[in-house]
Amino acid sequence: MPSTLHQTLLLWIVRKMTADGFLVTGSDGRIPQDGLYSLLPTPPEIAGVRPDAWGVARTGEVAFGEAKTLADITSSHTRRQLRAIGRVLQWDAAKGCRLYLAVPRSAVDVLDRALGEVGLLGARQVVRLHIPDCFLTEIRDECA
Repeated sequence: MPSTLHQTLLLWIVRKMTADGFLVTGSDGRIPQDGLYSLLPTPPEIAGVRPDAWGVARTGEVAFGEAKTLADITSSHTRRQLRAIGRVLQWDAAKGCRLYLAVPRSAVDVLDRALGEVGLLGARQVVRLHIPDCFLTEIRDECA
């Protein structure tokens, strides 16, 4: 079961995807403060991994969303996810494909290392959301 912190990061992702013109069609688990996204079906497995969210735009562009806490970023599971989604980003480059990643601002350096390890550091298809820790402090304290 995902933590409240993870699901709050996911909320930032689905709102940004929506603002960027994507219709979010799948979301994993209950999202705090936003009942509508919590009612969506679980995203399908893509390239052997299941993203936290996914959506499509009118242009046919596809977007995946991944929320990562500090502990998540350092896991081997995250590397596997990023490699698999990275292959989809490259394979589907002509049609258009994005990866939205939300992390606490304090975890940005760790995210940079992880993205560098899988060849996605600086990739234009990766939309990074660095959520200020002050917006997450109460949630992190609640999860401790």
